Amino acid sequence: MKKKIYLFLFIVIFSCAKEATNYHDFKQNTWNSKERVSFEFNFEDNAESYNMELAIRHKTSYPYQNLILFAHHYFENKKLSTDTLNIELASNIGKWYGKGKSDIREFVVEDYDTPKTYSKGIHNIELELAMRNSKSLEIKELEGIIGVSLYLSETNE
Repeated sequence: MKKKIYLFLFIVIFSCAKEATNYHDFKQNTWNSKERVSFEFNFEDNAESYNMELAIRHKTSYPYQNLILFAHHYFENKKLSTDTLNIELASNIGKWYGKGKSDIREFVVEDYDTPKTYSKGIHNIELELAMRNSKSLEIKELEGIIGVSLYLSETNE
């Protein structure tokens, strides 16, 4: 009986998809527009398909309903793509999305990127702040953003 339990635990533990997580926290909960956040992933198997999820941690005093970012994808020092992300952090009536306690919330952008395969090697995802004020001027310091995380996991297809 013990052998069956150990076998079951072994299968459960090693059948779970591998997950890579990268975190970046901002000093004084402020994202300076000159600060680009870079996440590095090493893909060793180009036959696997991966999901990416982006998480935003912010204070409830964050003054906007959304967060706009440019996401740049680099491989072998070449830019493969740039996407514009408009992440809705709150409803039109001001109710925050995501989970949290006290004055901190975390919102996970599920399916940030469709599951895909990547070439073997090191890939960089670089996030750039793209927020503008009502006069189309760049917001130099965005207060209330605590940090961002990028989660990478193998799909179970």
